[in-house]
Amino acid sequence: MSEASMSTAPAHPALEAVRSRRSWSKVTDAAPTRSELVTLLSAAGRVADHSSLRPWRAIELRGDDRLVLGAAIAEASGDSKPSTKPLRAPLVIAIVASYKKCDKVPRWEQEAVASGAAHTLSLLLDEAGWGVIWRTGGYTRSKAVAAAHGLGHNEELLGWLYVGGKPESSRPGRRKAVDARSHLTRMPGVTTLPDELGSSHDDDAERASAEKAAKKAAKKKRHAQKHQKKCAKKKQKKAEKPVDWAQKAKKAEKKARHADKKARKALRHAEKRAQKAQRARDRADAEQRGDVVA
Repeated sequence: MSEASMSTAPAHPALEAVRSRRSWSKVTDAAPTRSELVTLLSAAGRVADHSSLRPWRAIELRGDDRLVLGAAIAEASGDSKPSTKPLRAPLVIAIVASYKKCDKVPRWEQEAVASGAAHTLSLLLDEAGWGVIWRTGGYTRSKAVAAAHGLGHNEELLGWLYVGGKPESSRPGRRKAVDARSHLTRMPGVTTLPDELGSSHDDDAERASAEKAAKKAAKKKRHAQKHQKKCAKKKQKKAEKPVDWAQKAKKAEKKARHADKKARKALRHAEKRAQKAQRARDRADAEQRGDVVA
């Protein structure tokens, strides 16, 4: 590594990789090669593993393999048409828990190892520049999907990593920062908190608050820019459009005729009401005089 790259490299690359990780629901058609995948999967295998059982394996699905998976998902879901979900990414990696017989390591712990390997692989793929999202579903444990993946009697499918290129036009992720203080506790009965832990919590809170404020400011800026762009476009469109004075005069004349018609109608209505009032007064006078009113 050159001195320049060393100076720009983050002090804690693993920490930065985890903080910047996000799920990519939409990816491009680019995908890592098998050689690249093998390298990353080998590193993911360093996950904590009691007794080094390696109770997991991965299955790569490319090209028509995804069509086979789509048909299996449709069969498991009772649909008549194959599912198009596996076609959302050029590479789909199935993560399989492959349980081993071991008295010291229970089944749940081996499944946790497989899940850890899957998550570590997703982090490594993201850090390498690939867009990744972890997808599951009730049909992961269906017979049709298991058969399509060729699973053994001691294996279970945990889910899939959908992998592809990261779109350049995509927006940053909006996942909220985790409040570590609500997830980090002490043993029951312990009431004191070491100073170093307290200061660490304060730093995390300040960092989370700053990140939240920065995201809010960025959102307001995007909204303002969008509004300004929309207003400028309207003004430009209005300025470029020629004024049709004949049409304007025609509309003004139409409004004038409408107003005149409305005024005449109101006048007739007022005259009728006045006539009705006069007849009522005449009738009242006649009744007072004792005249016979028909």
